[in-house]
Formats: sequence, C-alpha cells, structure tokens
Amino acid sequence: MSSTSDELQTRTRIAGMQATVEQYTAALNSARARLAVLTGMQAERYSPVPARLAIEQDAVNRIDYASIPAVMAAQNMEKAAQYGIETAKSQHWPTLSLKAGRTRYESDNRSYWDDQIQLNVDAPLYQGGAVSARVRQAEGARAMAASQVDQARFDVLQKASVAQADWTGALGRREAGKRQLESALRARDVYKNEYTLSKRSINDLLSVEQDVWQAISAKIMAEYDGWSAAINYASAVDNLMPLVGIETNAAAKLPDLS
Repeated sequence: MSSTSDELQTRTRIAGMQATVEQYTAALNSARARLAVLTGMQAERYSPVPARLAIEQDAVNRIDYASIPAVMAAQNMEKAAQYGIETAKSQHWPTLSLKAGRTRYESDNRSYWDDQIQLNVDAPLYQGGAVSARVRQAEGARAMAASQVDQARFDVLQKASVAQADWTGALGRREAGKRQLESALRARDVYKNEYTLSKRSINDLLSVEQDVWQAISAKIMAEYDGWSAAINYASAVDNLMPLVGIETNAAAKLPDLS
C-alpha cells in the first residue's frame, strides 16, 4: 500500500470521525437544552446517577402496591362500589324512626305535662324487584371495580418486570463491552508495535482504533440503557422522586397563610 493511499484513507477516516463527534455534540447540547426547560435552570455541572436507582434482583416480588396511586384509586373505587351494595341491600329492610315530645299545659284549674312518643315504621311491601335490581347493579359495579384493581396491579407488575429485564440485559451488555474494550486495547498495543516494525499500515492502526471506539461506545450505551431501565422501574412503582432526592407532598408541610 502506497503512502499516498494511506494518507488519503487516514484523512477520510478522520473526517468521518469528526462528523460523528459533531453529531454527538449536537445531541448532547439538545439534551441539555431540554433538561434546562424541564428543570427551569441551566446547570454547569451534573450529578452522577444515584446508586439507589439500581434494581435489586427480586425487586418485583416486593412491590408495595398499596402505595401506588393508580392502585389506590382503583381500590377506593372498589370500596365505594361495596358501599353501594350495602346501601342497596338496606332498602330490603324497614326504616324505623322514633320521635318524642313533651308539652306543658297551663290553665286556671290545673297544669300538666303531655308526653308523646311516636314510632314510625316505613316498610316497602312490594317494589316489583326494583331493590334486587339495584343490588345486582351495585354488585356488577363492584366486580368491575375489582377488575380495575387487578388491572392496575398487573400494569404496574408488567412495567416493572420489563424494566427489570432491560436492566439485567444492560448489565450483561456492559460486562461484554468491558471485555470487548480490553481485547481492543490489547490489539491496539500489538498493532502499534507491528507498525513500528513495518508489519502494519496506518490503515490497520485506524481500524483497530475504530474497534476501541466501538467498544467504548457499546459500554456507554449499555450503561445508559441500564439507568434508563432503572428510571422506568422506579416510575412504575412510584418511587422515582424519593430516590433522586425530590421530596413528595412538600406543600402539605408549608404553613397556612390564609
């Protein structure tokens, strides 16, 4: 291979990598701009990802469904439906009411108290099955509410399980990227030695350098995918804000100025 062709290929590859660097720089600036809009501030430094976001192996088996808003809302609907059943069933029974009164009478001849107690019984004799129909309707509403509770729990479990699987896969790819990087670095050292002995061309050095870059890129992408999965998991179980240090329900602790 002639030195002229080596130089041309080298310049071509350098130009290609410079274009790639510009693309990544533009993407980074765009991400920082979006973050500034979301947070309302332009940060000069960024904190590392909190280690507490890491997903434990058996995390999906310890999900606290009772603290997740979507599940809580569905459970409240189920309780309301149960109350509707009890209200409808109560219409089968008579309604009792007790009234008491005391009146004082004064006259020239005598004075006395008139005490009265009145018991009222309101009993439906026949309603043509209307009460039973209302009970069945309320029971149907409760069954639907119960299914919504199950669906809410299933949605949380599904999102959390997918996020945990993505996290595990990303960890495996990160370890593979580390091994790939170690191999590429060893190959680069060998190629440099062989280049000094005129056994390798500059194009060979550029090729192995590209292998190093690809290994580093794969490792970074695996780490990104892993933390993205961790964020998705924390969001699914409604635990993201406490993990990143954002206090929830802070407004409830503020003094009442009204």
